[in-house]
Amino acid sequence: MEPAADPVGGQIQPPVARPGRARRPPLKGPSDQALDRLAGWYAIALRLGGAVLFTAVAVLAATKQISGWWLGVPLTALCSWSAFFTWRVRRSELTPTVVLADTAVISALALAQQHLVPAVLIKDNTTWMLPLACTSIYIMQIALRPRLALPGAAVVVVAYGLGSGHLADGWLLVAETIVVAGLVAVIRGGARQADEIVAASLETERQIRAEEARRADEREQHRQLHDTILSTLTMVAAGAFAERSPALTAQAAGDLRVLQGLAGAPAVPGGSAPLTDLRPELERVAASTGDLAVRLKLVPVTLPSPIADQLVACVGEALRNVEQHAGTGQAEVTVTGGAGWAHVKITDRGRGFDPAATPPSRRGIRESITGRMLAAGGRAAIASHPGAGTTVTVSWPA
Repeated sequence: MEPAADPVGGQIQPPVARPGRARRPPLKGPSDQALDRLAGWYAIALRLGGAVLFTAVAVLAATKQISGWWLGVPLTALCSWSAFFTWRVRRSELTPTVVLADTAVISALALAQQHLVPAVLIKDNTTWMLPLACTSIYIMQIALRPRLALPGAAVVVVAYGLGSGHLADGWLLVAETIVVAGLVAVIRGGARQADEIVAASLETERQIRAEEARRADEREQHRQLHDTILSTLTMVAAGAFAERSPALTAQAAGDLRVLQGLAGAPAVPGGSAPLTDLRPELERVAASTGDLAVRLKLVPVTLPSPIADQLVACVGEALRNVEQHAGTGQAEVTVTGGAGWAHVKITDRGRGFDPAATPPSRRGIRESITGRMLAAGGRAAIASHPGAGTTVTVSWPA
């Protein structure tokens, strides 16, 4: 058996607020997620590269007044923390916990800078502790929201000022905090706006497809009226049935069922179709197959009602084909998807057939499956070989 073609990718769906429930924060879109990944790598480069660079600078700038013990222990702690920071970010991304811990480590080093840096460098404000403190501020601004990033930056500024002996020495860190926070806010805002535009575009496309499916359903209803009720009425008016006829009774009963089905079709206000859960519909179709044992592998999937009806009808037709033609008593229906998209495979291990050799008179697959899904804006594929079973795949959107 050959695998059926073309899996369907997911779509970005904008969050929908439900009445009566607390509104959840919106999920991050692709642009925000990409920025988070980039921020993680940038933070690793700052912390790990900074630790190596500033350790070398600290050793080279040390004088006799700097105790080797005082210098060695903090620098070893900085390098060890930087290695752990890198491992943690690679494993769990750039979380607020690890960023705030980094802030605490750098603040502690800044408070001890009079024991690590020659006094003349501190006086001239050329200490290597200043760019080290800057790396902590950069990491906070790119990783945390302003409600955490700005107080965290204030802690670093105060620690640097106290460690240098003059609180005003942290003015450069304050300026850098303002600039970096502004740049990050602009970039994050642009990313969120891009995600909102993409999500709105996809939602509009989904609504257009649903409206097209609704109109296709209306055309199908018109075809049913023409092919059944009007045909029956025409024969009666032409005198084709002069007496009571069981055939006429059966045909009229079938026509009545068509009319009841049309009358019971759900209205679609404003051109927007309600969503339908596929699970109970597919379970109903599987249970109606008589002697065919159908194994279901289902996940929660919701589609616009007109689309769901067409897809379920395709599955029903495929199962009837298995029951009538495959020469096997078993079939499997596998569903993947989510809110607004679905991918369904109907598989059997029966006798199979050659799709290219199917005569034009056999309209079941061409009209009831492939044609129906194309009209609904979806896709259908048939994979089969004689003796190798058959896989029918239907998906929406295409």
